Amino acid sequence: MDILRMPPRLLVATALMAGAIANSHAQSTRELDAALVQMSERGDLKDAGAPQVIQKPAQVRYELGAVVDVRSAQRSGLPVLALTPDGPAARIGLKVGDRLVALNGVRLDGASPPAPLLEQAMQRGQGRITAEVLRGTAPVTLRGTADVSAVPAYRLEIGPDTRGTCGFVTARMGVVPKTRNIFRADITTIDGRSTPLQSVNRHRLAAGRHVLVVQELIDTNRLNPAQLVQINKMKRFALAKAYKPLVVDIKPNTSYRIGARLLRDKLDTQSLRDNAYWEPVVWEEVAEPCP
Repeated sequence: MDILRMPPRLLVATALMAGAIANSHAQSTRELDAALVQMSERGDLKDAGAPQVIQKPAQVRYELGAVVDVRSAQRSGLPVLALTPDGPAARIGLKVGDRLVALNGVRLDGASPPAPLLEQAMQRGQGRITAEVLRGTAPVTLRGTADVSAVPAYRLEIGPDTRGTCGFVTARMGVVPKTRNIFRADITTIDGRSTPLQSVNRHRLAAGRHVLVVQELIDTNRLNPAQLVQINKMKRFALAKAYKPLVVDIKPNTSYRIGARLLRDKLDTQSLRDNAYWEPVVWEEVAEPCP
C-alpha cells in the first residue's frame, strides 16, 4: 500500500530526527519515506486509535582518536596504526606502533573479538582513558580524557496528533542554588544543533530524550588565582571540548533548569587540567504548561 494513499489520521505527527542522520536533509527524508513505505506494505501501520512509536534514545559516545587494528585478536595487544592530530590518543602520548594491551580495565590481548571489546572499554571509561600499552617491549601506562560526541535521538509517532507533549530546558531562569555549589551555565547545542546566538530564556523540546552540550559559567570568585590559571589554560587548549554533554529525559509540561555543579573535591591541578572540576546538572524541575 502506498503511504501517500493512507487515511489522513495515519500521518507522521512528530518526526524528531535530531541532528544529521544522513549526509543531507534530502537524503534523510528519502530514507525516512522509504522506511515508512516498507512498513505500510507490511501492514505495520494501522489506525489503532493510538500512536505507534518508533524511537531510539540519544547516546553519548567517547572517542579515542586513534586507528587501531581490530581485524583479529592478538596476544601482544592491538596495534595502533594512526592518530588523529590533537586527538585524545595523541594528547595522552599514545604513538603509532604502540600496542594496546588494556583500556579502562578491559583486556585487549586475549582471544575475544577485539572490536566490541574496544567499544566496551571506551564506554566503560565514561570519558576517561587509562591505557596499558606495549612500546617495543616496555610497558607504559597512559591516562587522560576522551573526546565526547552526542549521537542524537530520534522519535517517530505515527497515528493521532500528539501536540502538547513537550517541555522546556533553560539555563537562564530561576535563582541557582549556589549554597549547593551550583552555578550558571550555558546550553550551546541541543541534539547536535547549535542554540541561537541571541539570548533565549528557554528552549522548547518534544517529550523524550535529548542531548544538551553545556558550558560552565562558575563564578570566578569561588576559585583561587592558581586554579583559574589552570582552568584558563585547559580552556585555551580544549576549546569547545571543555563543554560537557548532559542527557535529559523531557516529560510533558515540565521545565528543566540547567546549571554547572562545582566539584570541590576535584580542584587539584590534575583534575583542573582534565576538566573534571565540574559537571552539568538539572538542578530543578518546574511544572510549566506546553501549548
